[in-house]
Amino acid sequence: MGLQDVKNDILQEARNQASQLEEEAEEEADKILKEAENKAEEIKKEAEKQVEEEKEAERQKTVSSARMEAREKKLEAKQDKLQEVFETFEEELRDLDEDERSEFVEKSIEDAEFEVSKIEASEDFANAIDGRKYDLEEIESLDGFVIVSENGERRKNFSVSKIVDSYEDKYRQKVAEKLFEDES
Repeated sequence: MGLQDVKNDILQEARNQASQLEEEAEEEADKILKEAENKAEEIKKEAEKQVEEEKEAERQKTVSSARMEAREKKLEAKQDKLQEVFETFEEELRDLDEDERSEFVEKSIEDAEFEVSKIEASEDFANAIDGRKYDLEEIESLDGFVIVSENGERRKNFSVSKIVDSYEDKYRQKVAEKLFEDES
């Protein structure tokens, strides 16, 4: 074997090794590319899943917010209706006729837990009290009447606003239950 044959054998061996290395490199590149594609697909799926979860969370938040707003509006409407009832009650108290006012004053005096000697009253109620055995003081700013004991230490206020406030405090829950009993 001559030098040329050895040289050709070495070149052939080098070509074979280069070809083999090239094949291995291509296989490795294909493997890396496949892994990258798989990883990209996993990332894409995870991102889509996260987007869907975020969309669902946002939808739930929107639904929850809408429900809360609806409850608030319903509660507000109930409060308005309840307030309307007490405003109607107040109007009816203010619109009592002379006989009803007189009867109201008489009943209030009877129910007092003290001896009444003086009555302070608005003009509307002063007429219902006038001519009775009590000292009468007409007070323009009063919207009802106040009964006072002889020594002035005990007083009972029957002004319309005081009566309405008292009834609202005492009966608000019962009125609400009655008004909205069909909604339970």
